[in-house]
Amino acid sequence: MIDKAIQAPLKDRMIVYVGVAIVLMFSWLYILGMGWHMNTLPFTDNTTMSMDMSQDSMSMKDNGMEMNKQEMKDMNQESNMITEVLTWMPPMGNMWALTDFFLLFMMWAVMMIAMMTPSILPMLMLYTTLNARKKVQGQESASTMILLAGYLSSWVLFSLFITFPQYFLHTNGFLNMMMEPIHAYLAAFVLVLAGIYQFTPYKDACLNVCQSPLSFLTNNWQDGNFGAFIIGYKHGFYCVGCCWALMLTLFALGVMNILWVIVLTVFVLFEKVSYNYPLIYRRAVGAFLIMWGLVLVV
Repeated sequence: MIDKAIQAPLKDRMIVYVGVAIVLMFSWLYILGMGWHMNTLPFTDNTTMSMDMSQDSMSMKDNGMEMNKQEMKDMNQESNMITEVLTWMPPMGNMWALTDFFLLFMMWAVMMIAMMTPSILPMLMLYTTLNARKKVQGQESASTMILLAGYLSSWVLFSLFITFPQYFLHTNGFLNMMMEPIHAYLAAFVLVLAGIYQFTPYKDACLNVCQSPLSFLTNNWQDGNFGAFIIGYKHGFYCVGCCWALMLTLFALGVMNILWVIVLTVFVLFEKVSYNYPLIYRRAVGAFLIMWGLVLVV
């Protein structure tokens, strides 16, 4: 299906790279911003950073760099909105508002986008090359970024589903205000479950699809922009089937544990590109998670 002599033009490839970079930049800024406000960034003392910001603010005032009242009001409103989003934490007790549920869903959605976008890059570049071939042959082509949107929509839908169990765990006292498990047994159960899933044939089947973008495109190709969206959505569906259990480990270690979010991102990326030793890598990760879970309850 693909002619190796035809490569996507540099312009098309740069559009994909820049598009992916923008998605990653905004999603990781959101995650790091939440981590900074919640004091969950690894190896960082937020208190010192806050003091430095206060000193900078006073220095600006001393130098006469003051804004008029309307500018200050607009900045405060924008700052309050951003701060409200970045500092959101589950409400006490069962008094959840619709806004709380939406912010929880948005947190999950942005995390999934940030964690899963890097692993789809080989698929995007292959699709871009196939589009270049179609253009040469005068056939209909589609935007690669629409395929990315379809892929990410699968993870956004997963984020909606995962929001419900977290809501249940919070309202029933299984998670604390920092979104960490109160009982070690919950963390152990989630880790062992994720480890066991690494050994199942379902994991193997979904991972094979994720590791074979050319085969997937050959069997699922659809023309046009809507077809590109469907291709991305289907591929994202298999990736959700591959990685959903790994994402659940965020319940075990804290949903806003930034260090674990970074580790998971690397885990998933290496799992997708472990073509030479897929079983060894998958089972090694599974055994590690099972052992970790058992250690928590011993």
